[in-house]
Amino acid sequence: MPASYSAGMIKPVYIRAARAICAQETFPQNELPDQLADATNNTLFYKHPEYSKYFTIMQLRRMSRITRTGLVAAIECLADAGIKKPEAIITGTGKGSITDTEKFIRNIQEFKEGTLNPTPFIQSTYNSLNGLISLHHDTSCYNTTFVHRGHSLELALTDAMLLFNEGSIENALVGSFEEISPEHFIIKQKLGYWKKEPVSCKELLAVETPGSIAGEGTFFFVLQKGPEGAMAKLHAMRLLFEPTEEILTEAIKQLLEDHQLSSGDIDLVFLGDNGDIRHKGNYMAVAGMFSNEVHVQGFKQACGEFDTAAGFALWLAVLAAKNQRIYEGLTIRQGNRPSYKNILIYNNYNGQQHSIYLVQQAH
Repeated sequence: MPASYSAGMIKPVYIRAARAICAQETFPQNELPDQLADATNNTLFYKHPEYSKYFTIMQLRRMSRITRTGLVAAIECLADAGIKKPEAIITGTGKGSITDTEKFIRNIQEFKEGTLNPTPFIQSTYNSLNGLISLHHDTSCYNTTFVHRGHSLELALTDAMLLFNEGSIENALVGSFEEISPEHFIIKQKLGYWKKEPVSCKELLAVETPGSIAGEGTFFFVLQKGPEGAMAKLHAMRLLFEPTEEILTEAIKQLLEDHQLSSGDIDLVFLGDNGDIRHKGNYMAVAGMFSNEVHVQGFKQACGEFDTAAGFALWLAVLAAKNQRIYEGLTIRQGNRPSYKNILIYNNYNGQQHSIYLVQQAH
């Protein structure tokens, strides 16, 4: 992975549909409720949709937790866009199906590497969800999964943008998916990812201790080449690996200049502040680039921390651009801009993979 990578010179793409399933009740109405759910034992778990509307009992028995969630999100996203067969299916995930991976490893130990149930192995592979989406929509289109920790979703989006750029496709289903299990929570707790003390989501950004709260989420987007019927435009992205605060702020400034913008043109900023005091400096430096007129919001107090949490911010940015509405419960700093034409997202995962998105109104 290079120290930095820019998708800024690739042509912008338009987002026609966006769907989110996470710890909040986002799926039924495709919007964030005013009352946010709080964490349980420092973890924000999925609010699962009603799966019986989509699958039979026999189908559900064979599906894992993450494939149920991912397939339902993909089905509704494509339905919103009015597309039956996408021309590309591209996803990103940091860990894939943790539950099935753990089940497969336990079976190896229990049966002493003898006759094993193949289902957990099949569903533990990173691209199993892509295969199910493809089978469900009866398509053999371009199908790829990126597994690059905190840059998984961004590389999936970049791949789609490259396909649009070379004229290979007219639309693409792009998404990310992640889950947390009790065992995986313990492993990451030992690595210092989570706060030691119980924390409410409302207090997450104010507690000045190391660590965050765990989360999980699945997000899908239908991308297209033109603006017809689009909710928002993904104008550019910039990826950085372990930058200093100076390099980070310079990268944001350069990204805006490359697109004939300045910090004064940004109306809304989403920050991936997860309450970890070790990474607070990066977020304060980015917030400091913008005047008090600019709205600054967080998003990890609603979804928790995981490799592809930026998908939640992208979903929020798309809704803000389309509906011209932001959610009071996510406010870090209240601005006074009356509309949200230019939106910047900055996120970093564990201080290593840093991502910058520039999202704009579609029209």
